Amino acid sequence: MIFIYVLFAILLFGLLVAVHEFGHFITAKLSGVRVNEFAIGMGPAILKKQFGETVYAIRILPFGGFCAMEGEDSESSDPRAFSSRPVLYRIAIVLAGSIMNLISGFLVLSILFAPVKQWYTPTVADIGERAEVTENFLLPGDTVKSVDGYNVYIYGDIFVGLSRGGDENGAYDIEVLRDGERVLLQDVKLKAYDSSDASADKGKGISFVVEDTSFSGKIKYVFQNGINLIRLVKVGLVDLISGNVSRDELSGPIGIGKMMADTAKTDVSSLLYLLAFISINLGVMNLLPLPALDGGRFVFLLFELVFRRPVPPRYEGYVHAAGLALLMLLMAFVTYNDVVKIFVK
Repeated sequence: MIFIYVLFAILLFGLLVAVHEFGHFITAKLSGVRVNEFAIGMGPAILKKQFGETVYAIRILPFGGFCAMEGEDSESSDPRAFSSRPVLYRIAIVLAGSIMNLISGFLVLSILFAPVKQWYTPTVADIGERAEVTENFLLPGDTVKSVDGYNVYIYGDIFVGLSRGGDENGAYDIEVLRDGERVLLQDVKLKAYDSSDASADKGKGISFVVEDTSFSGKIKYVFQNGINLIRLVKVGLVDLISGNVSRDELSGPIGIGKMMADTAKTDVSSLLYLLAFISINLGVMNLLPLPALDGGRFVFLLFELVFRRPVPPRYEGYVHAAGLALLMLLMAFVTYNDVVKIFVK
């Protein structure tokens, strides 16, 4: 079974890394930079072929990839070296990989939502008799704007807010748009249904307005979902730093491959949504200002843009090499963690 998860991980990360590195590659080529090697994966090459000035390779470890440009991490006298190009060109090259992943995520969402004819909105349609209505409660026509401080843009945000908030009594502070004005409803108690009770009349709870789609509506919905996925990446990072998520809950390629394999068994739509999230996640994470990541390289270029003086490529290369070593250790940890969780479970 673990072989299937590994295969899913290889296919997934091979695809997403190829998209990411292609962003660097094509922007470098368009900027006149010499690309020495374009590789998917890390470690020894299992397939390598040279076309023109560039070597194209597939390497054995599917945990990354690279677009090796002349003069990227070392000094070079080549006029087509990365370090010889204007700083704005280099910024465009560095950011292109993440931008490609973000675009890919939005494209997957477009494919996912293209056939959808209706969707739920965060506007309350009706309050049924099974809802535990208190004096300070939602009313039909209310549009939910936030749940315990978690902003609501699309229908699904309501449930993310509910899962993250609530006090010991199951009460929430819910902000709604009511008759054109924002109203804060404090200590709102929401009665949950027992999903195991097949006799429960779930149609008599809180229902939400269903909206017919249009072409412009689909574009807006894709944009809202994409921005929301970017926000979920930020929320996950904050939870990890704050300790709300333990290190044992971190997942790497195998864990994500397992998740995708499990999702593929039940729902293609959920699989596409997960693929969009991972693509956007990869794009956002690479923009973090950390060594070896695109965001870390962008910091050095921003320094050069502001102070009109570059950091010597040799020293920058040392920083990124150290960051890469730490990144590989992290990948080894999460991979070990994934394998342990699979076998223990």
